[in-house]
Order: sequence, then structure tokens, then C-alpha cells
Amino acid sequence: MFELNLQQKNRHVLHVDADAFFASVEQILNPKLKGKPVLVGSDSGNNGIVSAASYEARAFGVHSAMPMYIARKKCPRAIVLPGNFKAYREFSEKMYKIFTDYTQKIEMMSIDEGFLDLTETVDFSGETAETLARRLLIEVHEKLGLSVSGGLASGKTVAKVASGMNKPKKLTVVPYGKEAAFLAPLELKCLPGIGPKTYSVLERYGFLKISDFARLKPDEVVRLFGAGAIPLWKKANGIDNSEVVFEKELPKSISKEHTFYKPPSSEKEALDYLRKLCLNALSRLRSEGLKARVVFVKVRHYRSDEGEGKFFEDVGAQFNLGESACTSDKVFPEARKLFLSKAGDISKLRLIGVGVSGISKVYNLNLFEDNTG
Repeated sequence: MFELNLQQKNRHVLHVDADAFFASVEQILNPKLKGKPVLVGSDSGNNGIVSAASYEARAFGVHSAMPMYIARKKCPRAIVLPGNFKAYREFSEKMYKIFTDYTQKIEMMSIDEGFLDLTETVDFSGETAETLARRLLIEVHEKLGLSVSGGLASGKTVAKVASGMNKPKKLTVVPYGKEAAFLAPLELKCLPGIGPKTYSVLERYGFLKISDFARLKPDEVVRLFGAGAIPLWKKANGIDNSEVVFEKELPKSISKEHTFYKPPSSEKEALDYLRKLCLNALSRLRSEGLKARVVFVKVRHYRSDEGEGKFFEDVGAQFNLGESACTSDKVFPEARKLFLSKAGDISKLRLIGVGVSGISKVYNLNLFEDNTG
């Protein structure tokens, strides 16, 4: 039997997410845009993508990450703007300043969203977490004009899911002890950590709702998917005791990994995964106004032998770019070379990862540089 500590801590974690942040800032800066469909992003032919869509544009079926040419067809009257990173950064910093009036335990996940641990504030003030959370959302709107939504729960996973449930301008509260019940009826895709590939694997087992996966016994999870799936299974059960981490210093590295439940069928398939991971890592890098000088890859193989009781072998490599960069045309070619130098037998590939280090802060960064190369 596989035994785990499944006790969820009773905390007050708030996830705050600005609604259509880039587009909202544009409408605040130019009141003539209020009430009109606004798209922010690259408009360079078929390669352009929507980085943000106002709710007026979303009414036409437009959403972020959609190719711009498709968005234009769906919403011909949309006003397309290239983006103003300096303004977005300023609004983000002002929003963060408001957060600090409520707690010092703040973990910004990107320029427009973050986690706040209100537990100590509740204990000190005597007010309820819901009262504090509602006041915070109202204050952001009144002082900055930004519409923000929030999710309040005992852990980060449930709080994040909750914040996206009733957008815009809503606070969704999940009481302590009700985490699993809240998640149970939702589609698996709603759970942070489940991407398209992971979803396709779970779908093959007939799992469509979060409850379908959550109801497995721990030993069943290990038997079907390996021990690496346990953290995701715990999240599906509403168990997430990870701390809200306030990073005073720049991150040492930013990376993304993918575990193969079945080895890729070809080198091309593996490289496709590597490219997607690279794009995701660089997207986070740019969203935080950062660049990096070093790219690195990680590869995990099944061992042909089980010497010393080890079933896997990890290898890695890194390359100094010679200059700070944040776009795939600068980073991915080197990541590709590193991967190919370590890939070995594709049929034994278990995991690939790619990341950047040597991170530094930059200003006037263009978030909308084409990142498709």
C-alpha cells in the first residue's frame, strides 16, 4: 500500500488575476477604447497571435493565443494594438503595491496575477479572509480602474481554479474542507498542471472530470502512471500545501519539463515537445520583464541495465548565448543542438526539459516579439 500525508492545511490563500489585463490597461489609458473590442498582440501576417482580448472582443469568440488573422475574421471591427510594455509594468507594480497593504507574503506568477497568503493578516486583524479579499479587489478597481477577479481557498491550486470561475470582477470562495467537492465536477483541463498531452493520456483511461482521476487510490495512480503522477493526483483531491513564496531576488533559472508516459515515436516528435517547452519558458521569462544568457537542456533515459537500483539516467548540457535574450529565434536553435547532442536512443526517452539561467532584469522589453521561430 502506498501511504501519503493527505492532510490539507487550513490557510487563506488568495489568487488575484487581472481581467484581460493588457487590453484593460489600453482602455484605461485611452477612454475612447472603452466598450470597444480591443486586441493586443502581434499583427505580422499569419504568425501574429492575440496576447490579450477585451471582453467586448471575447463576445465574438476571440481569445488569447488565437492567431491574429482568425481573430480579425471573427471580429472585423476589432482595434489591434501592438502593446505598451512600460505601461503594463507600471500598472502591475501599482497593483503589487496595493497587495503589500494586505500581506507581505506575495508570489507574483506573471505580470497580471499572483498569490497572496492572508492567513497572518486574518489572525492579526480579526477580519474574515473573504472581507479582506473583497476589499482588495475593490481597492484595485477604484484606484487603478482595473477589473480583477479572485479565488480564495486553503491552497494555491484551488485558489487559482476558483479565480477563473466567475470572471470578470468576481471573487469565488471555496471553504476549507470543500476543496475536493469544488474540483470534482470540473473538466480535467481545468486543473493546473494538466496540459493537452497529459489530458490525452488520462482521457484514454476514460477520465474526463477531475473526480474521475481523484477517486483513484494512491497505489493505483503509481501502478498506472508512476510515482511522478502523485503530486497531480493530490491537486485533483484539493491537496496543495505549497507555500506562497515571496522572491526578493531574481529567479536563478526558469525551466519547463515534460515526462513521456510513452517514448516519442520519432526525433521530430521529441523536438516538437522541446520547442513547445522552450516557448513556454520564454513566455514566462518575458512576462516578468527578464532576459537570460544561458540555455540548458535535461534529458532522462530508461537505463538498459538497473545497476545500483536506478531505472533512469539523467544527462544535461548548457550553452552561453553570449548575450541576454528572451525570444525563441535566439534561444531555441541552441537548445535544439544541445538536445540532439544528448538525445541518444529516442525509444528510451523518458523526460525532456529546457530552461534558461543567467537571468537579468531589462526594461522597455517588447512582450510581443514574434516567438514562433
